[in-house]
Amino acid sequence: MEEPNILIKTALNDAVQHVNEGLAPTAALKKVANDLDLNPNYIQRVGEALNVALHYKHFKTASDRSAEFEIANIPQAVEDVFTSGEKTAAEYVSENFSNTDTHDTVFNYNRVLSNPVYKKAFLEISEAAETHDSFPTTFDRVYEKSANYIQKLSKQADEAEVSKVAAEISLNEKFSSLCDEFKRDAGYRTAFEEFESQVFAKHGAVSLDYLNLLHKTACANEERGVHDAGYMMFDQCKEARLFDGLMEAAVDMVASEKTASDLHETMNWERGYLKECHTLMGKLAASKEVKHEQEETAEEEEQEDAAESDDPVLEAIKKKASLNKLVEEADPVLKQAMEKESFFSGFGSFLNIGHTLAGPLHEVASEHMSGGIHASFEHTPHAAKPNMTLDNMERKLLLQELMITDPILSKINPAKVARAFEQLLRLSPEISKEKEVVRAELRAMVSSQALSKFDADLLAKTDMSMLKRRIATNEFNAGHTEGFKF
Repeated sequence: MEEPNILIKTALNDAVQHVNEGLAPTAALKKVANDLDLNPNYIQRVGEALNVALHYKHFKTASDRSAEFEIANIPQAVEDVFTSGEKTAAEYVSENFSNTDTHDTVFNYNRVLSNPVYKKAFLEISEAAETHDSFPTTFDRVYEKSANYIQKLSKQADEAEVSKVAAEISLNEKFSSLCDEFKRDAGYRTAFEEFESQVFAKHGAVSLDYLNLLHKTACANEERGVHDAGYMMFDQCKEARLFDGLMEAAVDMVASEKTASDLHETMNWERGYLKECHTLMGKLAASKEVKHEQEETAEEEEQEDAAESDDPVLEAIKKKASLNKLVEEADPVLKQAMEKESFFSGFGSFLNIGHTLAGPLHEVASEHMSGGIHASFEHTPHAAKPNMTLDNMERKLLLQELMITDPILSKINPAKVARAFEQLLRLSPEISKEKEVVRAELRAMVSSQALSKFDADLLAKTDMSMLKRRIATNEFNAGHTEGFKF
C-alpha cells in the first residue's frame, strides 16, 4: 500500500510545482499524467488532491473567499490523455504551410520539355556560349576584403565587451537590491528560511553559491532553509521573484562572456592567418624574382656557350672538367678508398682492375650497341655513345664498397670475388651497376663456385632489356623520337 501513495505524492508535488510556475491546473494534471504514465484511477486521485490544495490556498490567501477560482477538470484531463490525438495529413499541411503554398501548381518540367518548341529553346540556352566577362580577383582586392572582415570582427568584439560589462553591472545591481531587501527588518520581508526553500525548490543546486553569498552578506544570523526539490510552495515571495531576475542576469553575463571570448579568438586567428599569407606572398614574389634572374643568367651563359662552341679545344676541356666534377661528387669514403693504391695490393688478378673492367666491358657493350639493339630499335644518328670511363669508375666503386661493407663478401678471398664479378660483367654489363643485384649474384657465385646455364641466360636477357630501356628513355627525354619505334 505504500508504493501507490508514494506515486500519488510524487505526482501531486509535480502538479503543484507546475501550477506555481504559472501552468493551468488542468494542463498541469495532464502533463503529470503523461510524464508518469498514470492510469485513469491515479489521475482521478491526483486531481482530487490537487483541487483540495487549490481550495486550501484560495481560502488562505484570497481576500474574497466567495470569488471563483480555477481548479483541475479531472474528466477532461482523463479524456485528453487517453484519446488519440493524431492529426490528419490535411491538418499537418494547414498548420505548417500557408494557403498560397498548398494550392500552388507543381510545374512539370519533363512534360514541358517534350514540347518541341520548349525543347528547342532549352537546347539553344543550354548550349549557348558564355557571354559574360571574367573578372579575376586581384591580391589587392583580397587583402581589402580580409582587412574589412577583420575590422568587422574587431567592431563585434568591442560590442561584445560592452555587453559583457553591462551584464556584469546588471548582475551586481540585482544582487545589491536583493541584499538591501534582506537588510530590512524581519517584519517587513520574508524570512530567509522560507526564501531559501522556495529558491532551491525552483532553481536547484545552481542557486547554492548565490544563496551562500547572500546569507553571508545580508543576514548571517538567520536560519537557513531546506534544500528539497519537492518543497511545496503555494505563493512565491517577492524576494524569490527578485532572485529569478538575478539568475537571468547571471545567465546573460555567462553568454556575453562566451560571445566576447569567441569573437576575440576568431579575430586573432584571422589576423595570424592573414599575416602568414602575407609572409608567403612575399616569399613567393622573392622566389619569382630570383627565378627570373637565374633564367636571365642561364640565357646569357647559353649565348656565351654558343659563341665558344666552335672551338674544339674548349669543348675537350669542358668534357674533362665535367667528368672530374662527377668523380669528385661521389661518396667521399669510396673516393678515398679508390685513391689508395694499397687497397688493390692483396687482390691478385684484381690488381689491374682498370684494365680488367675496361676490356671486356668495352667489347660486350660494343656488341650490344652494334648488333643487338637493332632487333627492337632502328638506328638513330642522335644516339650518344656511352661514357665507358665513367661507367667503369661506377662499377669499381660499387665492387669496392661491397668487398668492404658486406658481411659475407668481406670475409671471402678478394681475388675470388673479383673473378666472380668479372664473369658477371661479361654476361650483363648493365646489371653490373645495380648494387643489390650484384650483391645477391656475388654471394651466390662465391658460395656455389659456379653459375648455371639457366642463370647466365636469364642475366643476359635481363641485361639486354635494361639496355634497351635506358637507350629508349634517353632518346625520348632528349626529344629524338623520330628515329626509332617500339
